[in-house]
Amino acid sequence: MKNQSNQRVLAVALLVIGAVAIWFVWPQIGAIVLAALMAYLFYPLYTKLKGRKGRGGLAAFGTLMISFLIVLLPVVFVTVSAVGQLSTFADQAGRSQYWQDMPGFVERAIELTNGVLEPITGQEPSVTEVGIVDFLRNSIPTIARGSAQILLGIATSLPSLGIAFIVYIYMFIAFLTYGPKLIAKIKAVSPFSRSATEHYLEKIGLMTNAMVKGQLILSMITAIFSAILLIFLGYGHLFFILFVLFTILNFIPLGSGIVLVPMAILSMVSGQFWAGLIVIILFYAFGNLEPLWRSKLIPKKIQLPVALMMLATFCGIAYFGILGIVYGPVIMILIITTVNLYIDAKPRSTVNASSS
Repeated sequence: MKNQSNQRVLAVALLVIGAVAIWFVWPQIGAIVLAALMAYLFYPLYTKLKGRKGRGGLAAFGTLMISFLIVLLPVVFVTVSAVGQLSTFADQAGRSQYWQDMPGFVERAIELTNGVLEPITGQEPSVTEVGIVDFLRNSIPTIARGSAQILLGIATSLPSLGIAFIVYIYMFIAFLTYGPKLIAKIKAVSPFSRSATEHYLEKIGLMTNAMVKGQLILSMITAIFSAILLIFLGYGHLFFILFVLFTILNFIPLGSGIVLVPMAILSMVSGQFWAGLIVIILFYAFGNLEPLWRSKLIPKKIQLPVALMMLATFCGIAYFGILGIVYGPVIMILIITTVNLYIDAKPRSTVNASSS
């Protein structure tokens, strides 16, 4: 009886100290989670570099440098390019000359709108081409500059960025070096059985691989293809902006088609009918191949329903910014797996009684 009481006290103490630990490291939680995620993905490379000689420190440093070349440099290049294109577009869109050549369908839409509004407002015309141009000239540059500010939001506080970068480097190397020992300690303190804990960790690993190696790669491939298609419609000057936007949209069920198709239709009614039609056909033909890749890269047993996937993605973005498109689904699968493990761990009689 005394042993059981001591175990309960220790369990409560463990929960309390765990909550305190999360609260304590919360200012750097983004860097820590990212370091753990990247260390997990690059751990096979670390083991190969380490080899049989056991040079863990040198292998960890080499893995860090390779991860920078594979991940960090491309991300920095795309971000800087997208910000540059956004700034250029904002300057161009702020000039009246940029909006002078309005497509013919816009004029017809204005006439139709005025025909509907005139009996209601008693004014003619209610909507004018000049008003639309002024609205676009004032609002579009603001949106473009605001998007550039979001992309550069992390860099606005250089001390915080520098601290997070240092934390990331040391935590990445620590996770590589002490990863197996950390996993062993997690298994030791887990309240579930050993098999249930291993199942739990397996789910985390599968989801991490699926979101980064699967969903992220699929999203980026589709985004690149979609952005390239729009080059032929005259949107090459927005390539990196569209690539970033399409990558985010492809993480959620909306997909890049919600932007690409209207842009292609706009080109069709503006004199590029066949080019716009071909772009739409190629986009959907390419999209039909995605299920084949998805089934190979993302196991069915960790795929989330559409509603939960969208909820997890938007909540992740709200808490963690752009990295939330990866963190959100991983956290959601952790919640679902924990609930399922709890249900499986309960006696069958209790489950049946609660269901009846």
